[in-house]
Amino acid sequence: MATTHTTTLLSDALERAYSNSILSASQPLSLRKGIRRTGRLIGRAAAATGRFIASVINAQAEARARDMRFSRTPW
Repeated sequence: MATTHTTTLLSDALERAYSNSILSASQPLSLRKGIRRTGRLIGRAAAATGRFIASVINAQAEARARDMRFSRTPW
């Protein structure tokens, strides 16, 4: 029974040491930085989506142009 109590005390001590080191080393959370980071991620996602849509439109236009060259019929 003594061994089970020591492992629990050891894990509590480790947990306490980790939480103290994290709390003392980390910077406080900033709402402004979080909003800014979220905004950047949304902007990057919107830009990537726009580039994807543009590439699909260009691919469709190129396919139409290739088809018109060979069959001489408009779509």
